[in-house]
Amino acid sequence: MATVAPGGEITLDAYNHRSIGGRHYQEDRAKAIDDLNELIPESTKGDRSIRRALYCVFDGHGGDACSEFLFQNFHKHLLEKENLCEDPKAAIMSTWDECEEQFQSRMTARYDRNAKGFKPKKEGDKPKFPGDGSTATVCLIEGNKVYIASCGDSSAAVIRTNKSLEKFTREHHTVDPEEVARIEAAGGELVQKTIKTPAPFPFCCTKMVDKPLGKPRVYPGGLLVTRAFGDFQAKLPVAGGIPGSIIHTCDPIREVMIEDDWQYFVVASDGIWDGLTDEQVPKVLKQELDDAQDDYGKGDDNKEKVRKRVVKGFVESATDSEFWRKNQCDADNTTAIILFFK
Repeated sequence: MATVAPGGEITLDAYNHRSIGGRHYQEDRAKAIDDLNELIPESTKGDRSIRRALYCVFDGHGGDACSEFLFQNFHKHLLEKENLCEDPKAAIMSTWDECEEQFQSRMTARYDRNAKGFKPKKEGDKPKFPGDGSTATVCLIEGNKVYIASCGDSSAAVIRTNKSLEKFTREHHTVDPEEVARIEAAGGELVQKTIKTPAPFPFCCTKMVDKPLGKPRVYPGGLLVTRAFGDFQAKLPVAGGIPGSIIHTCDPIREVMIEDDWQYFVVASDGIWDGLTDEQVPKVLKQELDDAQDDYGKGDDNKEKVRKRVVKGFVESATDSEFWRKNQCDADNTTAIILFFK
């Protein structure tokens, strides 16, 4: 739970929950540091009376090596930046590139180790470059200001007291025309997978048609996201990748002021945003809050129990969504960090 800072700052509490969904593995990671000032080196210039906190969601794919690396290291590299307090945007951008470079070094070392002992099963077999990757949504709070950086399809959004939702991130996926154009210009290719289904009436008993199955995938790599950390099998020529196709670059960092009408600020993996529509998110949060308050009460003494219950119920609503059944797939790993303001 976040500390309450003085000095006119809007108070907040943060809680998070993860679900494995219908998968047999958990590749999501959530990092929540409620008081970043405690970890900033004394040598770093800056006013420590200003509230600082860090909330990140890393959604791994192709393994959990990349999301785990970011979980363990992103905040450490950020804390090393001498300009963290004076120029947060520059500090985040420097950390962004540094993490990509360091993870590439680690995966290259792993590839080299594996290549030394590689024994081909048939002619032409070659060792594969590690395919671990991860999205990232990073939110740095400074006073009543939030700095938001993101790559991939995890997102950050505010839900106001009037139940409206506004996303502060752009999802980098394969149905974004700008991303598609960028990938194709670099030499990448998008492929739509299909599944055979009965044709519409009256041909349903005699004819099968191809129905799109999910979103297109980027090749090389076979990815559903167009930007991510890692995924060097799609980025490096030595691994069969195409430079400039899948990239780790985030959009320009958003700088947003926390306002009096903010009720929730949600940082979440795509399991939330796929499982629930933008229209459903505020409704689900309201229902979960009503249910939790019915069970525990509305008093301040029960606030922590209520908010933990809200986050857990919110995530479970996404994993239990009809979306997964309609798309004939298991529910994804699903993670949410929710900042409560009211």
